[in-house]
Amino acid sequence: MPPLVVWLIGAAGAVIGAKLWSMAEKKANEDLERVRNAEGEVRKLERDPVTGTYRPRKS
Repeated sequence: MPPLVVWLIGAAGAVIGAKLWSMAEKKANEDLERVRNAEGEVRKLERDPVTGTYRPRKS
C-alpha cells in the first residue's frame, strides 16, 4: 500500500507542476504579445564597428 501512496503523491505533484508551468507560459506569451502590439514595428540593430555596441539602424 505505501508504494501506491507515494506514486499517487508523485503523480499529483506532476499534474500540479504541469499546470503551474502552463500558466506561467501563458502569462509570458500574453506579456510578449502586449509588448509587440504596443511598440508597433521593432527596429533592427546594427553593430557599430568602432565601439562594438549595437544601435538601432538609421534607415
